[in-house]
Formats: sequence, structure tokens, C-alpha cells
Amino acid sequence: MQIEADIYLERPNGFSIEASLKITDGGVTALYGPSGSGKSTILRLIAGLERGGNNDRIKIKAGDDVWHDEERFVPVHRRGIGFVFQQHQLFPHLTVRGNLDYAIKRRHTDNGIDIAQISDWLALDSLMSKPIQQLSGGEAQRASIARVLLSGARCILMDEPLGSIDQMARARILPYLDRLHRNLQLPFVYVSHSLEEINYLADQLYLLDEGRIKASGSMFELGSSLELNLGSGEDAAAVIECVLAGHETDYNLTQLEFEGTRLFVTTRHQKPGSVLRVRIPARDVSIVLSPPERTSILNVIRTTVEEIETPSDNPGVLVRLAIGRQHILARITRKSLDKLGLKKGQSVYAQIKSIALLSDYED
Repeated sequence: MQIEADIYLERPNGFSIEASLKITDGGVTALYGPSGSGKSTILRLIAGLERGGNNDRIKIKAGDDVWHDEERFVPVHRRGIGFVFQQHQLFPHLTVRGNLDYAIKRRHTDNGIDIAQISDWLALDSLMSKPIQQLSGGEAQRASIARVLLSGARCILMDEPLGSIDQMARARILPYLDRLHRNLQLPFVYVSHSLEEINYLADQLYLLDEGRIKASGSMFELGSSLELNLGSGEDAAAVIECVLAGHETDYNLTQLEFEGTRLFVTTRHQKPGSVLRVRIPARDVSIVLSPPERTSILNVIRTTVEEIETPSDNPGVLVRLAIGRQHILARITRKSLDKLGLKKGQSVYAQIKSIALLSDYED
């Protein structure tokens, strides 16, 4: 199911949204931006939880079906939407299994998902007999997502689903969400103002600010852009895609193939040929003009300066470096920028001190 949305909406307080989006099957479309940029409102319009005012122009289609235009409004229960909120929506008087059974009994259509599958994907077996009050925040949110999927949803909308749980719980649940969307050919729309979550999950990205789409494209096009990372401070990072090339068992290292070069990370257990998504923090990338002869840093690669942040009063600047069709970012001081005399098109070497593997899956 492909969803298309063209939205023009005005609020009495003067805030407006003007946005066009296209959401396709089999991937995560992320809406990212600061609080108040219109992300959640767009999501609620797609779901049918809001319909706008008389002067608004809203058109939302799912395939050939019109959900919302000047003549028609399909209510939320007829759209086949599964909505995951920031707070879990579970019945407190039932166990996890009771909540899932309830969803199956009430579902309008069979999307082919059963309890055994969803329990495997979200690791719910050990939680089935637990009352909801005994679940941690992350466990409750996993159960809530399972119930939404078992309701027969044809499209999953998530509005800051990890916003109410702590950092450790968030890190534990992200791999489950990644596994989930890779097993289901359903449209997923994910709203967040967390760059880490977006880096981990998104396939397509819409960058919003003040009700407007500033940029859109694939995660690999935008994930390493200055536009997405400016203002992110220490969280600025590039997202790249690598292929597992082999292992160096003597050193407990794994080799990754990246745009004709090799990167080394601590041992991974995936098979050669597995595709890995990698996050490289900009603060952990330094730039040298010639390859160092003796260094403890294993990952030193030749790159080309593609873009430099316009210097401001801040001590540092972001530099975007091209390697083949992909990019990494380096955060350096303004003094280093002047000292190295960096210019667009210049050939330099990037020293990468740390690499964080995000989602991983077999090609």
C-alpha cells in the first residue's frame, strides 16, 4: 500500500503546515525535526485522528482509495491504520497474552501475522503470562506494538514510540523495531526528534521545520548531510552501508567492505556478504593531508572534501567527506580548518576512531 499526502493546514495561532509526502511499502519513512515542526500533526492527519478546518486543503490517498479530500473523509477505523503512541495502549487488567488475544478477536482484516510470529520478532515469549503492571517501559511498548500489528493493520504509524522510556530501554528496543519492519512488507511511518533513532531505523526521511519539508530523500542521501546534522552538536554522525567481507580471528576483528576500501570493527557474527548499517560519529573523525606512516588508528581512508559548514562563532565546523557514492562527516575546530587550508574538492585522509554498528541484516 502506497500512501500519498498533500497537506495545507492553518492553525488559529498562525502556525501552518504545507507538505507533500509519499510513503511506500517495505521500509521506514521517518518524519524528523524539532518539537513543534508539524510531525505529529501530519501523522494524525494520515491516521484520520484529525481532519483540519474548512479552509484547509488536505488530500490523502492509499493506493486508489481516497481517505481525505474536500468531499470525503474516511474514519480512522476504516483505514486499516495501526497507531503506536508514546505511552503504551494496553489493557491493565489483562496479561500480555490477553491483550494480544483481544487484538486478534477484534481485528477487521487478516494481515497474515499470528502470535507466534510476532512473539518471535519482538521476543515476547517470556512475557506472555505477565500482568501489564509488571512490565518495564520497553517491554510494555513491545507488547503494545505487537497488539497493533495483530489488529490487522495495513500501515503502522509510530509517534515518538520510545519517547517515554529511558536511554538503556531505547537501545534495547531499537533492534526489535528494525527486525520487525524488515520482516513485514508494510508501510511504516516513524516520528521522532531523536537523530539516533532516525539513523538506526529510517530508510526514507523527511526533514521538517516550522511546518515545511526542508529536505527529503533516502537515509543514505540525507543521513550524512550537513543539513540534517547542523545543530546536532556531539550527536552529529554519518550513516553508511557496508558489506561484511571477512574476519581476522587472530585479532578478534571483522573486515567491512566500504566503497572499495576496508574498515575494521570488533568481531561480528554475521556471515560474509551480510549488509551492515554503520554510524560514524563526526567527533570521532579527524582529517590529515597525507596518509600517516605510523598510527594506532586502523581505519584511515582516502576521501574528498565535498562541503564545509560556514564557520560561525562556534569553535568547531562540520566537514562532509565523499568516499565513492557515500559520505562521512568530520567535526574539526575552526583553527584546524584554517591550519589545513581545506577547500572543496581537496583530497584528504580521514582517520576514524570509532564505528558504531547499527541495524544488521543479510542481503
